[in-house]
Amino acid sequence: MLNESSPVSVEQAEEFILLFSQGLERIKEHDQALTERYLKNMALFASVMPHIYEEFVNFKPLKKHIYMEASGDLNLFREDVTAPLFSQQPRLQSEQKVLSSLASPNKTFLNLDKTDNHPSRHVFYSNKMMDVITEQKKGLKKQQELPEFVGSAVFFGIELGYQLEAFLARRNVKHLYLYECDLDYFYYSLFAIDWQPILETFNTDGRTIHFFLGVEPEEFTEKYILQLAENGYFMAPETFLHVAYGSPENDSAIAYFEKHYARQVMGWGFFDDALIGIAQGLRSLPNTRLAQFKGRDALPKWVTDIPVFILGNGPSLDQGIELIKEVRDQVLLVCCGSTINTLKKLGITPDIHVDIERMKQTVDKFLFLDQDYLDQIWGLSVNVMHPEYFQYFKRSGMAMKPGEAITSLILNQARSQGDMSDYVQLNFCNPVVANLALSYVQLFGFNTVYYLGVDNGFKDKGSHHSIHSGYYKDGKESGFQSFQDAKLIEREGNFGGVIYGTNIMETSRVQLESLTRQLNKRRGFNSYNLSDGAKIEGVEPLRPEDVMILDPKIDHQHVIDLLDQAFFTTPPQSLLNQPPETLISVDDFRKVTQLLQQGWDDSITTREAVCDLLWSHHRTIYFLKGSVHRHLQDLLIGSFTYSAFLMVKFIFEHENEAEAVQRAQALFAVWCEFLEEMPSLVQQASDFVDQGNDHLITFYNG
Repeated sequence: MLNESSPVSVEQAEEFILLFSQGLERIKEHDQALTERYLKNMALFASVMPHIYEEFVNFKPLKKHIYMEASGDLNLFREDVTAPLFSQQPRLQSEQKVLSSLASPNKTFLNLDKTDNHPSRHVFYSNKMMDVITEQKKGLKKQQELPEFVGSAVFFGIELGYQLEAFLARRNVKHLYLYECDLDYFYYSLFAIDWQPILETFNTDGRTIHFFLGVEPEEFTEKYILQLAENGYFMAPETFLHVAYGSPENDSAIAYFEKHYARQVMGWGFFDDALIGIAQGLRSLPNTRLAQFKGRDALPKWVTDIPVFILGNGPSLDQGIELIKEVRDQVLLVCCGSTINTLKKLGITPDIHVDIERMKQTVDKFLFLDQDYLDQIWGLSVNVMHPEYFQYFKRSGMAMKPGEAITSLILNQARSQGDMSDYVQLNFCNPVVANLALSYVQLFGFNTVYYLGVDNGFKDKGSHHSIHSGYYKDGKESGFQSFQDAKLIEREGNFGGVIYGTNIMETSRVQLESLTRQLNKRRGFNSYNLSDGAKIEGVEPLRPEDVMILDPKIDHQHVIDLLDQAFFTTPPQSLLNQPPETLISVDDFRKVTQLLQQGWDDSITTREAVCDLLWSHHRTIYFLKGSVHRHLQDLLIGSFTYSAFLMVKFIFEHENEAEAVQRAQALFAVWCEFLEEMPSLVQQASDFVDQGNDHLITFYNG
């Protein structure tokens, strides 16, 4: 593809002017045919995608230098690189590029590993499925080229549509995502190619096509991830990626897509976790208050103008201890997770403590703290938290965690009783405590945020938390957690250099950035990262020694009173007296699990048939979202996604399609075993409160 930006000689310019003038003459000669194709395409989009028709019916392109090559194909001169989009054979060149891409496909990738010593049934069956995979893959040759059937494909750039035509002539795609930032290119595609066969191909059951036209590079990934929830996350790690042409926009879109890939393939949840959330949420409700949104004017402006420090337990917390003590009277301190033990050792009492991890180990760290110390702190969490959490604090509150079965149960039960209160769901509260802290900052409407110790990584595997934290004893790791053997990701440091982090740290950073983008649209909002950890896009890096806070001293207890009164209420009474198994509707759950065990018979012989079956099962679960049984979707979707992904990965990983599909039925059988067991587990939902272990008590230097 001709896209060099080197200077053009006089001879080259003259030659192109001649070719361009000839190309314009050809367009005039074929004006009627081009116009007819445009009108036909526009009529088609008006019928099936009227929003695209509306966008282009009066469209005026900025790029005017369209012309026709001798081959009859359209070409376009790109001013940004001072060269034509194509060579003199656009279709032929497009075909060659597509063939090269098919021979050495660029695909997303995810590799799941077995988890040892985990009590959940989800992990038991996932491990069993991976054992079956190890056995079944013996003797199978790896797939090299892109197979004839493609489960999911993303095009970065449509150009004039020639590469898309060439690709679809050679491959059958289930879900197709088309990103084109430059509307001029799509507009000219309406003259260049016939869109009817493309749209007709995807106008069949189980096929989808999604256009992302004119959206910013970052916006594409956000919209794409929303669409994945509907089409099924299990396809995300098995997606063909094709770059049609190079441009700053495409480069940015690809970089952002790659950077946020973790959001597509992590945090799916699983069955046992959802069931634990229900049991613990219902048991916690009588002992705490529930977050309720009452509007942005719920607090006086002087409250929302108070600076807020979000304190994590990263190694850089140690660099800001003196600053925290210096400004303590002027700010609100929000303490994240294990940071509370570190602060107690340093003589600092936070105003608010937040935790999100539902396991009992989360609350065991409070055993190291005096009750008098905890009585001064407001404990906030989410509705999956272990019920003992709310017994440690005099004052506490919970918001709802989106995508959780307990959240659906609370909302459905409240609505069925005529309670239409706007109970709060914190959309960016995962995966770790700093995310929950920022979500509460957004809810309360605070305008100035400082991060300290929110490192999302570390420079050295031996220095992964504050040296004063329970992770260390006498300057050495306490044995509670080590990262010496962890697989780490490199990321840009907040103050330069390289930071190393785990997948969950990376996901946390990405989620912080997503919420920050929203917050930065709020007038007067500012955030500063004082942490010598990973850079958080949208948050201004600031050294602790450069912080200057001139705000007046505040009455901390009065501020907490105002926040509690403005945003929290008593839980719905209708939820407090019914056992979980009654609220879940075990019989209806059993019917769904029986339905999901059906369909894989001798007629399933191709990758396409497997993907169609799994997609139909995904839709069965997904459509529960709009029913009174939404909680059943939340119970099932996570474990289904993991299991379906393992099946999809297996059938696409091996060259012999028929053999791979036949062997994959053994994986489906393991999933059916799990489905068969699930109703009995739901019947015992009241017992699904995490019992914990003694690991933290033994090794944490609290």
